[in-house]
Amino acid sequence: MNFEQLYLRDLEGERRIDASQLPLRVGTGSDCSLRLPGPGGAPVALLDLLDGVPFVQPVGRDLSLTINGEPLETSRRLSNGDELAFYGSRIRLVIDEQRVLLDVKLEDSAYVTKPPAVGDDALPEAEAIAPTAFRRAADTAARSGGSAKSPLKAVVGGGLALLLLASYLLFSSKSVEFDIEPREPDEFSIDGGWFRLPIGDRTLLRQGTYTVNVKKQGYYDIEQSFVVGDEQSMTVSLRMREKPGQLLVIAEPPVDAIVTVDDDRVGPAPFGPIELQPGAHTVRVESARFLPFADVIEMAGLERIEKMYVQLVPRWANVSVESEPAGAAIFAGDKQVGVTPAVIELLEGAHDITVAKDGFAAWDGSVEAAANVSQALPTIRLQPADAKLLVNTIPRGANVTVNGRYRGQSPLTLSLTPDVDYEIGMSKAGYGVTTRSMRLESAASDAITVDLSARLGTVTVNVQPPDATVYVDGRARGTGKTSLRLSSAPHSIEVRRQGYRSWSRTITPRPGYPQTLSVSLKSLEAIARDAVVKNETTAAGQTMRRVEPATFTMGASRAEPGRRANEVIVPVTITRAFLIGTNEVTNKQFAAFRPNHDSGADVHPSLAADNNPVANVRWEDAVQYCNWLSKQEGRTPAYRQEFDKWVPIYPIPDGYRLATEAEWVLAMRYAGGKRALKFPWGTKWPPPEGSGNFADLTARPLVPSILPAYDDGFASTAPVGSFKPNALGIFDAGGNVAEWVNDLYTVPTPGMTEPLVDPVGPERGSSHVVRGSSWRHAGVTELRLSYRDYGSTPGPDIGFRIARYVD
Repeated sequence: MNFEQLYLRDLEGERRIDASQLPLRVGTGSDCSLRLPGPGGAPVALLDLLDGVPFVQPVGRDLSLTINGEPLETSRRLSNGDELAFYGSRIRLVIDEQRVLLDVKLEDSAYVTKPPAVGDDALPEAEAIAPTAFRRAADTAARSGGSAKSPLKAVVGGGLALLLLASYLLFSSKSVEFDIEPREPDEFSIDGGWFRLPIGDRTLLRQGTYTVNVKKQGYYDIEQSFVVGDEQSMTVSLRMREKPGQLLVIAEPPVDAIVTVDDDRVGPAPFGPIELQPGAHTVRVESARFLPFADVIEMAGLERIEKMYVQLVPRWANVSVESEPAGAAIFAGDKQVGVTPAVIELLEGAHDITVAKDGFAAWDGSVEAAANVSQALPTIRLQPADAKLLVNTIPRGANVTVNGRYRGQSPLTLSLTPDVDYEIGMSKAGYGVTTRSMRLESAASDAITVDLSARLGTVTVNVQPPDATVYVDGRARGTGKTSLRLSSAPHSIEVRRQGYRSWSRTITPRPGYPQTLSVSLKSLEAIARDAVVKNETTAAGQTMRRVEPATFTMGASRAEPGRRANEVIVPVTITRAFLIGTNEVTNKQFAAFRPNHDSGADVHPSLAADNNPVANVRWEDAVQYCNWLSKQEGRTPAYRQEFDKWVPIYPIPDGYRLATEAEWVLAMRYAGGKRALKFPWGTKWPPPEGSGNFADLTARPLVPSILPAYDDGFASTAPVGSFKPNALGIFDAGGNVAEWVNDLYTVPTPGMTEPLVDPVGPERGSSHVVRGSSWRHAGVTELRLSYRDYGSTPGPDIGFRIARYVD
């Protein structure tokens, strides 16, 4: 049975503990959710649910907490009837089909203050109550013939004791009022002490340190400590701070637009949600072809999502253009925008419009466009042109204008009205502007050819090594230092030499402004040498990838879908560079150490293939292989045998070993970057094709569940390196086989803020950590890179990869 919450029964009654309040800290400290009377001021254990099953984990080295009479030394699952004891306080576990109940009994605690004893003269001598030894009810019932006890005396005595206890607690407690703004919070609780009595709007508390917890939707939670001292009454003021609101800006129509909030450019539309504090905020949306939009929005905060729909107004006008005859080209400036009849778009403002057709005189006019206001030009009647002019240029492709109006690129035939003076302009990037004055008679036909003069700039290229060759637009122009006179148009400059990596760049010379380029080529040998620094090879032929030190975070947020309770967020710092295998150890490599090993051929034949990862190995088998490989290279083994157990050697020597859990996370989940990946392939679900070897359609006969639309082509394991590596060049960060790591298993203590430095896991435990998904996994939980598993037995989907420190 899987449970999602715990129930707690103590002096305050019975209440439910939701998953969001777990793990439950048990101990004597003020930060403990379940405080027990006793010495010290710190938690001694954590109570939580793992996969729906209750478990307990000791905190620190205090062995005062026992379970079923024995000291609690390591994490363990809890069963119905288990009893935890701490200095006489008892917590009994009751599990039925509906719930898990923690029944807390403090009556026998050595640290609970007893009610004041009644003096010897409080009762007449004849009525003094003599103490008697405690006897079980069954023993008492079995006895016969004894003298009967007076039930009246027992009732009176018990009532008197309860009355004295209540009086003592009431008169020794202090009145505390909680002034909370805003009023009526969603949740209110007090941690600390064991006696709390609400009376109206006040609460009676004994002297000591307490923590009040207040929650309300839309406000930041309050967790505030306070001290109840000698004063008879006190007031604790609690002011809750509003959470920001969220703004989503949606532009209509959905075009490229930039959103600016309070003069800060935040991104393209649609944008959000973006967190904004309560109050007024200015929002602007700008797009090149639309009028700018600006408005003020009042944010209520309290985590409410506000949607702003922005209706953008077009900055252009639709202009209808018709001509007789039809089929004439329409030019706006030097750009052709249509052929008559047509509706063209013109941005607001004045535009020079030309309508031209071969055999007709061109029509020139101006249009004043108003934003979002359509207009139609009167029909343009083109007049036949009796004169033609063919314009050729050297080089070809020059822009041709007539009286400043763009007509096209050379070679171009112009239709001109006879007996009219024209100025023909020709220009090209990198060349000067040339003009010719022309006047043609009726029915005349003429042609001009103009050699454009290049506008030249000087470019000097300094090269290393000095015998490298300089190329311009694909043609060799010199060796070593080369000075070039080039037209002021874009040119491709390239420097080459055999045995070196080529260099290239596009540059535009500027007449009158000499430019110098300094180029130093890198030899292919040096490039290869740099690559070798990052990779090393073992005596068994395995490639090892160097991973640099870093500070990062392990674990996952409780809000992440699929997250398990043991994925506690922990900051970590790795201070030493290390090497890790780019592939998992294969069957062939493991056979050199243990020839008769079987990875599970009876489960599926591919599991035993030479180049497939070794599987069905215990943690002890993996570390013995590491020691064997260390001896092959004359390195110091990283593990030793103590009695019948294999344990790591600390400080860690230079030999091969399993990666620590933190090293595995840095190499696989961060892969040399600063942000953690959610899945081996990225952030989106489901996995795209070729992401790795998971439980797919071909594995249906072997596994209980599969990815229904995924087929990687392998029923069980695949040859190592069959899929795309991560950014560090490491293969199978997910899929193929899950991997043993160096650490013993534990659930980290939540709330750590200082990074753990080079962590190696707990000192004691019965299971080791297993990281990564395998060919048998198909769920969101297992395929995430933060997924943690543990075990002590082999399996057909558990293998390992090797690691060691950099020499």
